[in-house]
Amino acid sequence: MRYAQSTETAIDSIFFMAAHPERQDFSVEEIAAAQKVSSSYLAKIFQQLAKAGLLRSHRGAKGGYQIGRSTREITLWDVALVFEGSSPMYECNATAKSCTLGPKCLIVNTFREAEKRMQEVLQGVSIEDLVKKVQENGGHPAWVGVSEAQPAPVAAAKD
Repeated sequence: MRYAQSTETAIDSIFFMAAHPERQDFSVEEIAAAQKVSSSYLAKIFQQLAKAGLLRSHRGAKGGYQIGRSTREITLWDVALVFEGSSPMYECNATAKSCTLGPKCLIVNTFREAEKRMQEVLQGVSIEDLVKKVQENGGHPAWVGVSEAQPAPVAAAKD
């Protein structure tokens, strides 16, 4: 099983912003360059994140994007849900097979339980948690561009 590339890029983008709490606005171009992805691809991702309320956009000369709410409140599940949707990963074709097990099916129940556990794990990890853990474990990845001489405090969006 693999999450879509857009989910990974979205999480990395929000992480990048949270790792720079001294700043309010970020350009698509800057974050795209850091992640080595195209600006047009990232712009589409940012539009979806803004529509979901995870980012806010600002137009004009000082335009760009900022995190849409506190990084304490944004979980990995919130971001994944934007791109992966809420449909089950395993769909049984019981009708085509003339299967009548229904709720007694161990295969379907096992996949549902696995998805439930994964959702619980992702709901339990916020962007703030990630930034703190990275700082505790020796520093940010180089592409984030944070100097380890001065660890960055965790960002919180203004409400």
